[in-house]
Formats: sequence, structure tokens, C-alpha cells
Amino acid sequence: MKRRAERGFTLIELMVSLVLFSLAIAGVLSVAISMGRAYHEQRQVMATEQGVRSAMDFMSDLIRGTSPAVANGDIQDTKDCVTGVLTVTDSTTGPDQVEVVAASGGVVTSLRTQYDAGNLGAITVTDAQNLAPGDTLIITDGTKGAIVRATAVNTGTAIVTLQAPGCAPTFPVSGGYPPGSLVIRAIRAKFRIGTFDGSPDVLLMDQDADGVGEEPLAENVEDMQIALGVDVNADKSITAPGEWAFSPGIGPLAGAIRAARITLVVRSADQLVGGAATFKRPAAENHPIAATFDAFRRRVLKSTVEIRNLGGSP
Repeated sequence: MKRRAERGFTLIELMVSLVLFSLAIAGVLSVAISMGRAYHEQRQVMATEQGVRSAMDFMSDLIRGTSPAVANGDIQDTKDCVTGVLTVTDSTTGPDQVEVVAASGGVVTSLRTQYDAGNLGAITVTDAQNLAPGDTLIITDGTKGAIVRATAVNTGTAIVTLQAPGCAPTFPVSGGYPPGSLVIRAIRAKFRIGTFDGSPDVLLMDQDADGVGEEPLAENVEDMQIALGVDVNADKSITAPGEWAFSPGIGPLAGAIRAARITLVVRSADQLVGGAATFKRPAAENHPIAATFDAFRRRVLKSTVEIRNLGGSP
């Protein structure tokens, strides 16, 4: 009986095959890990961006409703006698700050009693059902306004007790706000970027603009820049050179403010793992690009808001 010649792989051939197979697997794993890391980093940036978009929508809504019922922006806060409805603190070396006076919740009623220098402690309104202690209110005759704060509300008698003024408020030429003047629930909010609970680059809102009780709106917001569109030539547009301003401190509005442009620079929570420092915080409005490189991914969000109540709006 003739025996057939049978042979398999030699040990050397098996070792070479194993090495080649290992190299192929290592390459595939390297690509998979890189793709997974890039996907994770992209998801991280998108999640951060989504949170910031909600905060920007909130800011945009407030700025859109700036100066309710007072087209010239002449609204004075009786707490500190600061007058103005949209104040931008500009910076070319860091984030801007912006302070806004706007309506809150669509709650409107009217005075039944005079509000003047002799009646600063309380007012009687037509309907107090939707008011509560702690509410910020604007009393206005349509040409001038005063911000007051409710310390107590009697819904039965419609009497609203007011916080004592911090200074002598100014009143219209007639001496005060007569019965029939509007009473609008409002908010005087200040937005800035700072540190909250040890975390930097947090977009903060101070609901009373008094430096107390700031609330976080969004994390990883590296820069905020605000520009105001002023209709300088009264052509109902803001396209001419010089009609976008970066640093107007606005009290009673001398110009026709038509719009605000908000720019937020958002960065990823973490730097790229093993990534080279090839990124910089980008320039925004009059804040130049950063001088140093890092490995953070970034997004730039912009929103241009038409301001409805002021003289420059269409």
C-alpha cells in the first residue's frame, strides 16, 4: 500500500502568519479607537453646544423684549437709581457683560392709586392675582418707567407693599405715575461669564443684577461678545458703516437701537486626548483671537435679535 505524502505548516510559517495577523488586527483596532475617540469628542462638543443654545435662546428672548412699554428706554430702578434697559460692558481682553430690563411672564395690570414721592411704600393695582412677594415690577406711563420690588401682596385688597427705595427716584414732570399707569412684571437680569462652584467658563445670570444669587445657565462658554445695532441715519436699517457699536453704556436711549448681536464661543469640556495644541479661541467682534494654542475643540454661536420695543425696531 502506497502512503500519501502529507504535510502542514511549519512552525516558522505559523509564527510569520501570527505576526502578520497581529499587525492587521492592531491596525484595525487603532483605526477603531481613533474613530471612537473622535466620535466621543464630537458628541461632547455637540452636547455642550446644545446646552448653550438653550441659554442663548433665553437671552435672545429677554433682549427682544427689552424696555416693555417704554420706547425710549427711560426706566429707572428705584433700588439703586440706575437708569437704562440695555447696558453692555464691553471688553477687548475678555468676555462682555450685558444687563437687560424686560417683561417676565406676560403679567400686566394697572395702578388704581397714585405712585409718587409721597406714596413710595405701597400701590393698589387693578388685579394682584398673578403677583407675588419678590416680584420685580415696572410702573410706567408710556414715556418713563420706574422699577420697584414687591415685598408683600394682598390679593384681596390688591395692595402691593413695595421695598423702600435706595435713593430718591425721579418721576415724570407731572410728579408721579397716576392711576391707570401700567404695572408690568419684569426682570432686570445681568449676564456674564465667570466661575461657579469651582468650574470656570460658566455663563451666569444674576436675576436682580445685584451680585447676589447668580445662577448657572451653561458650562464651557469661553467668550461672550455683544454688539448693538444703532440706526444712525434713520433709514430703518443697520447696514451703514458704524451702525454696529461695541461699547455703548445705554441710559435713556439717545439713538434708535434696532438690534443686538450675541456671539458665544463654546469649547469642549476636555482637551483632545493625546492631541497636539493646534487650536485657539477664535476672535469675536472686537475681542481678538487668543495668543496661545490648546487642544480644545470649539464652536461659535451667533444670534442677531430685533428689539421690538425700542425706537429703532421696524
